Amino acid sequence: MRGYSLLFLFAACQAQVLLAQETIYDETRVLYKKEISGGFMAHGYGWGLQFINGTYLNARERRLWGIELVGMKHPKEVKSFNPYYEDARGYFFGKLNSLMLLRPTIGKRVQITDKIRRSGVEVNYFWGVGPSIGMLKPVYLQIGKPGIPYQVIVTERYDPEVHFVDDIYGRASWFNGLGDMSFSIGAFGRFGFNFEHAAPTNSIKAIEVGVTVDAFAKELPIMAEFEGVQNKQFFLAFYAALQFGKKLNR
Repeated sequence: MRGYSLLFLFAACQAQVLLAQETIYDETRVLYKKEISGGFMAHGYGWGLQFINGTYLNARERRLWGIELVGMKHPKEVKSFNPYYEDARGYFFGKLNSLMLLRPTIGKRVQITDKIRRSGVEVNYFWGVGPSIGMLKPVYLQIGKPGIPYQVIVTERYDPEVHFVDDIYGRASWFNGLGDMSFSIGAFGRFGFNFEHAAPTNSIKAIEVGVTVDAFAKELPIMAEFEGVQNKQFFLAFYAALQFGKKLNR
């Protein structure tokens, strides 16, 4: 009988361990009302920053308000260097404007699967729409005059009709041209999946993957259109983002 008692006690302990492993969390679940997060993203045209404010509609759905700032590069951008001056700064020959997009966004995130354990992953899908504000900052270059070897170097706005390879010493400061910035308003949409894996229930640590599309009424002049280069008015890109934040119950 004693042997059976020990066997029963061992089996009961093992069942308790298995039950504990299946428990969703050790502590009591909290119904959160809001969440705030931010992060970094990489996409097919460059990089970006995100800020997201979410409101819980119910246990599975969250209304999202957000804003993003993303840099957009043209596929034909190739860094060039002045071969006659070793200390010259690299530049992108033919680049007229630097493009950044500001995206105010409203959308929704819907839970597909909840975490089962602390080490688990919550899976969500999401969508978002909003305006896409294109900010075009003219490119300024350091121009050598009158010719190689240069007698003087001046900073001028790049003009493909005036400036040629032998004229360009290198790029000027990025801050040149901020006062000449122009704007173009378009539309933005996104869809993707969010994988949240933070162990503390009130923290956000997530990986997000998805696709975005920005559409404008006309082509945005990033590059001078010569030698087969063509600018775009539609930008379709896949992206991945890392997000960090907090969940709030007030």
